[in-house]
Amino acid sequence: MRNLFVLCLILLISITFSKTVVGAATLSQSIGFQDQLLHFSDIKVINDDPKVPLEEIAAFLDIPFGLEKGIIYIRKNGIEISYDEASNITTKGGIPEAGTPLVKVEGALYISVKFIAGEIGYKVEDFEKQRTLRIYNDSWAHMTYVEFENYLNQVLNKKQPTNGKSKATIYLTFDDGPNKFTALNNAILNRYNAQATFFFLGNNMKKNASIINSVVKDGHYIGTHSMTHDKEKVYLSAKSFINEINDGVKLVKEMTGKDAKLVRTPYGSKPHITTAMKSELIKNGYKLWDWDVDSNDWKYTDKEADQIVKNVKTGVEKAYKSGDRDIIILLHDRSQTTKALPKIIEWLQKEGYTLKTYEPEHHIVQNFLHETSL
Repeated sequence: MRNLFVLCLILLISITFSKTVVGAATLSQSIGFQDQLLHFSDIKVINDDPKVPLEEIAAFLDIPFGLEKGIIYIRKNGIEISYDEASNITTKGGIPEAGTPLVKVEGALYISVKFIAGEIGYKVEDFEKQRTLRIYNDSWAHMTYVEFENYLNQVLNKKQPTNGKSKATIYLTFDDGPNKFTALNNAILNRYNAQATFFFLGNNMKKNASIINSVVKDGHYIGTHSMTHDKEKVYLSAKSFINEINDGVKLVKEMTGKDAKLVRTPYGSKPHITTAMKSELIKNGYKLWDWDVDSNDWKYTDKEADQIVKNVKTGVEKAYKSGDRDIIILLHDRSQTTKALPKIIEWLQKEGYTLKTYEPEHHIVQNFLHETSL
């Protein structure tokens, strides 16, 4: 009788799982932790329950987990949760859990945010208007509900839809110059009366003064991309990090006479920038830009330039449909990008987008850290 009961329970959970996965939907929702937003590659709502990739939330919440003989174990604060990949059953202390707190969708394992938060001793707040769940612990200092709601409104404001009468503002940004392709890209921008933002490497600036002068003369903004772009050196410590940024900013000032408070860090801000590094940026009054659309131009050859154009179109359309009205596109000063640039600009202008350079007096918050001070 007991075996029949267990068999029925397993069958019931398996049926629920199969129905759940079929109904899985990607959600344009945010997950907060204490006083910040977390950045997940994907969030899915399954039976009205937001789920995120286990590997990613485990890293954020410092949750140890591992695979042993087809069973995934999660251990934290004396709690052991297991997930059997063969049967799709989640158990806690050897007892099957109701519902599907862990599920596999397209080969990736997702876990319920509410479930894991509750199991390891956290509380969850729902900000319905902002479509955000916040995980928090009362033993740590954190914003009140109202304070965090105001923070969400500020961070998510650039994602609010407009009345549909006008298109978005596009910020074309170019990394890794100045070099000969910077000059070519600048000439193309001039041809189309388009503005852009350049993030220059200090070591490249020293030998390309004439190119820099042309970029400044034509009204584009120059920010720093560090001195070396050497990941091991830039992110070695908070001190080495801020030295790379400070030296790059100082060089922009010396060569152009302009203050460059906008920074793009090598390889993007996350996961490289530590709390100490972020504090240095804020202390020095810098602003930080990552991007909304990654062209992935570095992956392609000149002959594959059309793929770069396609990536930009797809990324911009997705960002616009999500309600983003200040879209930042990541490009590089490279040969294949120069080949793709005319088609990119022509398409953007045909679609009714406005191309601008960075305006310090109208700073747009866009960093993967979700830090409004930057």
